[in-house]
Amino acid sequence: MKQLLLKGSAPHLNKEQKLGLKKIDYIMLNLPFECDYNCIKCCNKRRKYKKGYLELKKIKNYILKCKNLGARVLVLAGEGEPLINKNFKELIFFANKIKLIPYIFTNGSMLNKELALFLAQNNATLIINLDSFEEDKYDKYVNKKGAFKNLIKNIKTAREVYKNKVYSFNNYRITYLAINLVLNNENYNQIKKIKKFCKDDVLFVVNKPINIGSASEFWKKYNNVKDITINEDVSFPLGTLSKDEQCAYMRNGVSIGADGSILTCAYALETQNLYGNIDDDIILIKQKVLKSIDEFYQKYGASRCILRHPDYKIFLKNG
Repeated sequence: MKQLLLKGSAPHLNKEQKLGLKKIDYIMLNLPFECDYNCIKCCNKRRKYKKGYLELKKIKNYILKCKNLGARVLVLAGEGEPLINKNFKELIFFANKIKLIPYIFTNGSMLNKELALFLAQNNATLIINLDSFEEDKYDKYVNKKGAFKNLIKNIKTAREVYKNKVYSFNNYRITYLAINLVLNNENYNQIKKIKKFCKDDVLFVVNKPINIGSASEFWKKYNNVKDITINEDVSFPLGTLSKDEQCAYMRNGVSIGADGSILTCAYALETQNLYGNIDDDIILIKQKVLKSIDEFYQKYGASRCILRHPDYKIFLKNG
């Protein structure tokens, strides 16, 4: 069977047109923190912006500014659950209208049939978080009783809605749905089970947790797994082309905070005062971001994800 790629992921974009040929490939856009879960692994709920949030009109203008520089994907990384945001539908509709791929990280809790139909009609890619295939553990991770049953129901709904959107491209099959598991010492033995659940229409991705913010306690308690061998059928993190390559979201994109600040990465809220904001020259700021990263990596060693670098706090201190 042909290899499955996720629409808008780094491997997919690179097959359509090599990453880096455009000035920007990715727009990583944060929305204000809102969430219906209280996840114990969350790295954002205690981190705040110092300025006010962007208005919808300005957000659209900034998206267009990036589109004109070659951007192909609008990523709503979420500082919580992006589907809750009051402007969410308008942003997805707008992105699709100007031929950007809407690319959404979601907990899937709100993914009913009506919303799934809207997202499919607007060619949105969904990366749904599923950190356990055991009901009690999943509900514990998100601090919400009944969350697992609701999520599995919603994933089945989305699969039914999206089933005819899987298409062939050269020697690959392109899907719009992915499931993302954040690895810990309780769920690593569920990888095969979740992979089987994904079948041949949903891409399965495994990521390591982030040891920042309020997620640090989760890290101490649940990140005790060492040297896990992940089955080769599991995709590398979606922002990379190979196991050790640096994140394309960061190297080939621009991350915009909910207040308009430029961030090192969409999840690096601590960097909101390091580079400037979206009103500045985006390319110059992007060069500044990469320069700070490269100088840090030269001194402390490279990492696929800067937030997962063991010396990330030193990067923030010296930034």
